[in-house]
Amino acid sequence: MISKIKNKILCLFSIIAFNALSQDVHFTQFYANPIFLNPAYTGATFEHRFVANYRNQWPGISKAYSTYAISYDYNMTEINSGVGIQIMRDRAGTSNLTTTGVMGSYAYYYQVEKFKEVRMGLQLCYINKFYDYGKLTFNDQLFTGSSVSNDIENVPKINYLNINAGALYTTRLLWAGFALHNINRPNTTLVDGDNRLPMKFSVHGGYKFIISKKGNFLEKYFAPAINYHHQNKFDELDLGAYYFYSPISFGVWYRGLPLKHYDAGYPNTDALSFLVGLDIKDYDMRIGFSYDVTLSRLASRSFGAAELSIIYEIAKKSKRKRVYVSCPKF
Repeated sequence: MISKIKNKILCLFSIIAFNALSQDVHFTQFYANPIFLNPAYTGATFEHRFVANYRNQWPGISKAYSTYAISYDYNMTEINSGVGIQIMRDRAGTSNLTTTGVMGSYAYYYQVEKFKEVRMGLQLCYINKFYDYGKLTFNDQLFTGSSVSNDIENVPKINYLNINAGALYTTRLLWAGFALHNINRPNTTLVDGDNRLPMKFSVHGGYKFIISKKGNFLEKYFAPAINYHHQNKFDELDLGAYYFYSPISFGVWYRGLPLKHYDAGYPNTDALSFLVGLDIKDYDMRIGFSYDVTLSRLASRSFGAAELSIIYEIAKKSKRKRVYVSCPKF
């Protein structure tokens, strides 16, 4: 009987964490994590690219959500392909609901004409998810004062495969793409039953308005952009713009769909995000920092979200003229 109650409690925790995260991890600096945004971005670099991302969401709530990601991708210009790998870990809640993923990506690109490309990408993911039982307190512990519950039979964990895909059209000034995540809809429940991860559909794009340039180098530009994603009954729109004044980038984003209400009195308004980035050309590195100001009813408690990204790109001089993909730096 106790075991059944325990499973129901764990199932409830799974539902709460699942919905609170809008079902999938998201980043404010989504262009600073290109492989995660769209597998078609794999290899969209001069030659080698290393990326590290860290997101701390709702620091005002004890042990809320933290996400770490590192990735590497390589541009194989000889065969119009890109390959990449990413490792991501997300931790949520006092029970340390931990999701760890290893993702392998491949992209093929076709040059329509000079400075215009069509890219297609595929991503295969191996995911591990588990709870930390030591962070939970059960009924027998309240009576005995024991630090360990006698009801613990095994540590709930699950491993599953996930499939993502995407496509991208890009010129030197315009980019437009879409991605499908969780195509195979894996079962992600940690207890008995069936809890399929809904497919996520996203569309992203934008355009660079050049203010000044020197040769092929853009000194100043203004770039409005969007990123819309839909999963199950949830929708979210990132609408904003970047201003680049070499070597600094500035960005402002609004996240939400205020005209759509999931329940009466609860508008779909999430956050206003501010970004600043630095392009360190002498070290082939970019560093970006963003902060989300929460606009929902959680504003007084959540303290928003902070995010840090570091991108390092290196290549031989002969490779630096072989990439035509346009997108913001962060």
